[in-house]
Amino acid sequence: MKYLVTGGLGFIGSHLVERLLKEKGSKVVVIDDFSEGKRSNLPRNKRLKICKASIMDPDIDKYFNVDVVFHLAALTRPQWSILNPVEATRVNVGGTIHVLNHCRDHKVKRVAFVSSSSIYGEQLVQPTLESSPINPMSPYALNKYEGELFAKLYNILYNLQVNSIRPFNVYGTRQGADSPYSAAVPKFIDTLRKGGTPYITGDGEQTRDYVYIDDVVEIIYLASKCKEYGEAFNAGSGRNVSINNLYKLICKIMGKEVTPDYVAKVVEPTLTLADMSKVKQLLNFEPKIDLEEGLRRTINENPSIR
Repeated sequence: MKYLVTGGLGFIGSHLVERLLKEKGSKVVVIDDFSEGKRSNLPRNKRLKICKASIMDPDIDKYFNVDVVFHLAALTRPQWSILNPVEATRVNVGGTIHVLNHCRDHKVKRVAFVSSSSIYGEQLVQPTLESSPINPMSPYALNKYEGELFAKLYNILYNLQVNSIRPFNVYGTRQGADSPYSAAVPKFIDTLRKGGTPYITGDGEQTRDYVYIDDVVEIIYLASKCKEYGEAFNAGSGRNVSINNLYKLICKIMGKEVTPDYVAKVVEPTLTLADMSKVKQLLNFEPKIDLEEGLRRTINENPSIR
């Protein structure tokens, strides 16, 4: 089986590529513009080809002679997108249309589009089903939902088989901590390692569904293999925790006692929690790594989170 992964040097993408290379006889092509992804995220492998390119480039058509495409490349920071909605939409929506066009033209058998749980926004009913109302709270979230809608349209118009995956708060090794928009887990770990004082937005009582990278990658992989298509799948743990308790757990594992700073609240949901029953039913999979075990792996396997 031959695969193409856009954004394959990034956090989720690189773990996915490693999973694909475990498949006997597989070949993997990666497209990445190196803006955030790092070559060092992946090992040298004769069955892996890495191409420095953007999904916005007009000449990437040559990379789509594959069986399955995993589309992950995007500008992924919700708070950044609020400040830069035009650029976020240009890349996240325009780039997705480019990818879908190439998939259509090359008659790719299956596309796995990595969307985002941020499309749900604030929800009155929890846990969140894939059929829950869509309520984006940032241009990034809206962009991801637009990508899903284009995927459905391409299925109707061109019979392109696409499944969308909606990751919740993913964490694990290789997750960057060097951006103002970095996620809480790598930011907490990196700041504590450097002897600094982490900050928490709002009062820290907002809760999140944190899911370990290996579980998310398996859901993405299975969504490319299942007989069903035109589906959306949550990729969460089915459990949530407050940011305050997440921070306390990280401090406990690292042997630190540092009182965090609290800063102004940002625009974000107060609670996220995935309903994982559809994944269990259609993909025959349940998340396996609990939060404490996942955090221990992240801390122990990342001697220095980048």
